[in-house]
Amino acid sequence: MNAIYLALTVAILLVNLGGLACLFTRWLPDRNIARAGGLLAICLVLFFVEHFIGLGKLGFLWPITTIAAVALIGKRLCSKDWLDGELPFVVPFLFALIWRLAYPDIDAATEHLTDLYFINNYIGGDTLPPADRWLPGYVFNFYYGFLHYSVALLGRWLGVSAGVAMNLGGAVVFGLLGSLGWSVASRFVTKLPVKVLIVVALICGGTGVAPLLTMLFPGNAEIQMWGNTRFAGRFDQDITSEFGKQLFPKLTPETAPVPGFEPRDLPLETPSYLLFLGDVHPPIGGFALLFFALALMARLEKPEEGDDARPLAFALGATMPLPLALNTWVFPLQVLLVAGWFVYRWRGKLAHYLPWLMAGAIAASLLLYPFLSNFVPNALSTPLGWTETFDHTPLRQGLAIWWPILWLVVLALLQGPKNRLAWWSAFGVVAMWLMTEFITVHDPHSGAYERFNTVLKWWSWLYPFALVWLTALNASARQKWLRAAALVPVFAVSLYLLPQANFWMSSQRPHAGRIQGDGWLRDDDANRAILTWLRAAPQGLTLESVERGSYSQTSGFAMHAGQPSAIGWPDHVNEWRANPGFVGQRADAVRSLYQGQLPDAKDWLKNQRIQYMVWSRFDSAHGPVLAQLKTQLAPDYVWMPLWANGDEQYGVFKRLYR
Repeated sequence: MNAIYLALTVAILLVNLGGLACLFTRWLPDRNIARAGGLLAICLVLFFVEHFIGLGKLGFLWPITTIAAVALIGKRLCSKDWLDGELPFVVPFLFALIWRLAYPDIDAATEHLTDLYFINNYIGGDTLPPADRWLPGYVFNFYYGFLHYSVALLGRWLGVSAGVAMNLGGAVVFGLLGSLGWSVASRFVTKLPVKVLIVVALICGGTGVAPLLTMLFPGNAEIQMWGNTRFAGRFDQDITSEFGKQLFPKLTPETAPVPGFEPRDLPLETPSYLLFLGDVHPPIGGFALLFFALALMARLEKPEEGDDARPLAFALGATMPLPLALNTWVFPLQVLLVAGWFVYRWRGKLAHYLPWLMAGAIAASLLLYPFLSNFVPNALSTPLGWTETFDHTPLRQGLAIWWPILWLVVLALLQGPKNRLAWWSAFGVVAMWLMTEFITVHDPHSGAYERFNTVLKWWSWLYPFALVWLTALNASARQKWLRAAALVPVFAVSLYLLPQANFWMSSQRPHAGRIQGDGWLRDDDANRAILTWLRAAPQGLTLESVERGSYSQTSGFAMHAGQPSAIGWPDHVNEWRANPGFVGQRADAVRSLYQGQLPDAKDWLKNQRIQYMVWSRFDSAHGPVLAQLKTQLAPDYVWMPLWANGDEQYGVFKRLYR
């Protein structure tokens, strides 16, 4: 039954996206650009509108939009040529969906529950900014949540839960990313195998370390997956092979640049790594926006007869302010990308479409204004500064990661200034990389994590851009040897498929197909009973135990049941909210409550307006406390035993109003 439901949902989704592409090709000539532009336009306009009036549930719309989509597609729905044209979107979409179906759990691993929390904030369709479902009494106005809003909008339109929306939405973003990468490659490259290899490198590729992973970390596919991203400053310190130790010697107190120096953790997240993690986090939205801009630029560089450049330039201009709501960290890079392209066109005395670029930027900024008016006053201060000498990327690790891009830059420069686009692009990539190396965004982290967020966000944006764009330009060069050499980097990074395949074959998939993402809770009969009960219960503030500050099961029941949580992950909330003292105090009180050490527990729960208090299998270590709590909390909170085995009981305390 679950497979039939999923197949129908995917079919509805693909038909609607195909119809949307047909509609927007009236203004944006490339089907893949049109699909992305249409989705972006709809989400952005509704994001603006819902800051004034929440539109609530939208499940009644999908039958209407599906009929309209079928009418727009018409006879093309049975045309092989039209269906073939959908493959650049459908193939990466299905590839990502298969990964999500194999590993669908939205749990305490990485940022899964965080993303689900973000989506839950928007899933109700309330007027924005919505109530914060991890911090009662506050609104969600401190994070760049446009991606999560868009995923929640998908869920509202289909009438599905936040978990289903998260797993489906992530696959849609990868479909957009792959199809836009295809559009970029297709403007410059004609050979099908080359275009396929470029898209494979974009969706499945790693960094320059990819060819070495099986030799550096033999026999451990999961470590190889992580080592690709967290190589410099972390996994390079734990290399197990003799070959790897010789190539990347471990930092010692004697070789440290200053006493007490910790290796700087310098991560680079590729799309494939984020797919492996299962996070629907702002960087993947940033990737899609980046390649939307690149596809627009490529179409403007190599137009076809009948193309109208004005809507293309308008859409390109709109991409400049959008990172403010989508992935704020890459805003300066996105602006530099479009501004650099404009200067290149202007200096070459080519049409630069400045009025339309500005019109698009202004229109998008106005649509974002209601969001910015709430977000900017609550954003954390992150001043820029120069990178300290000892914080720079170590030479060996830097070359290991970045050699594919350096290779492509050299090839582009070898084409000479006569190929202005390749020449300018090479210098642009170098300039942006130097910016990431010599400028640091000073967030609250320090020590080993001094540059962590800066390179995590900037390197991760720059790498796929340089890889795909420069490969496409070099693979279209006149010289045959240069075209062949251009394929070396994309082939090398695509070797990251080896640890992916090894991980797939060696790992367990106990909840495969459970797209709701709650399989990790439903595994246990007691936890499943609690989750089922909470889903049917009226909306109410739900309390769960707090074992750790982050990356714990805390709020898992509430988020999967669609209930507001009395407390989320305290460490995350503290960082986002500039460390308000009451968050830590509330977490300590919850720990004391579940250990039976909180005086006046009933009054504390009532003061916090807790409607439901969960006692689950996760609290089994505090088993003897349950009997004490039943006495302490009565008669205002009634014990609802939802699973029992002798003296062992799990369930929910429900508040009674008198």
